[in-house]
Amino acid sequence: MKELICINCPKGCHIFINNDEIKGYSCLRGLYYAKNELTNPLRNLSSTIKIKDSNLMCPVKSSKPLPKDKINLVMKEINKVDVSLPIKFHQVIIKNVLNLEVDIISTKEIN
Repeated sequence: MKELICINCPKGCHIFINNDEIKGYSCLRGLYYAKNELTNPLRNLSSTIKIKDSNLMCPVKSSKPLPKDKINLVMKEINKVDVSLPIKFHQVIIKNVLNLEVDIISTKEIN
């Protein structure tokens, strides 16, 4: 038996999965979350990227959730990059990272 705590709302339902049986969710979002966690867990990613010729860092995030098992590989790609000023809000820093159809974008404007 596997136990998950749903993160889709503040209720935090304890969901129990035994073979193909899913119990403990109180809404369809919880059921969807549990099924997704079993088949293709996704996570949003937030990090920072170096700014060239500066001690500053630029905050970045994934444009949409990416596969949980690819996060370390995406972080390696992020760590290879440094950007030049100016940086616009939601500027694409890494387009289609690792061919995952997810961009790494800035979350702050820096001049």
